[in-house]
Amino acid sequence: MKNLHLLLLLLLSLVLCSCSTSRVILLENNKDTNAIVIKTKSAELVLDETNTYADISSIAAPTAIKKITKEELQQSYGSLIASAPKPPINFLIYFEPSTVVMTSQSQQLFPEVHKAIEERLPCDVNIIGHADSTGSKEYNTELSLKRAKQIEHWLIKQKLDISNISVESYGEEDPLIPTADGVAEPRNRRVEILIR
Repeated sequence: MKNLHLLLLLLLSLVLCSCSTSRVILLENNKDTNAIVIKTKSAELVLDETNTYADISSIAAPTAIKKITKEELQQSYGSLIASAPKPPINFLIYFEPSTVVMTSQSQQLFPEVHKAIEERLPCDVNIIGHADSTGSKEYNTELSLKRAKQIEHWLIKQKLDISNISVESYGEEDPLIPTADGVAEPRNRRVEILIR
């Protein structure tokens, strides 16, 4: 999310570079608290409040920090903001014990996964299989790979314009919920799907 906002700020600067002044705007961010530090040879400004901006010139110090209303932001930069790529999204698909059978609740997520991919095309999808700590490490690595491959197979059948699909298997090595060896933890029997 942070990278998306920095990208938007860079794009706003590039659009305004045709003039002698660039504008840097700190946009609303739903997940992280951000700040932008603007440094020139003669001054430094910190934008740490949503919808604040400063104008920067190559020959002068940055202007004072100013506020921009949501309406002004939409009117001046709405189409630019709307054209920015959507932020990455991830899904967790859970499995029944010692199988590649998805829980019924996880099966219901597939329309949402499909939609998220379509909204980000072309995109990269990273699929990471996991297992709980029942069974041997070798067995869990193989089982989590089979789970991840099952998701990959589903994606390929969707015939979406995905740029790259990567598949990984972590077995029991990266638990969502740390447990002792041999513990059946449902939240560790999962496949992570990261779409970006």
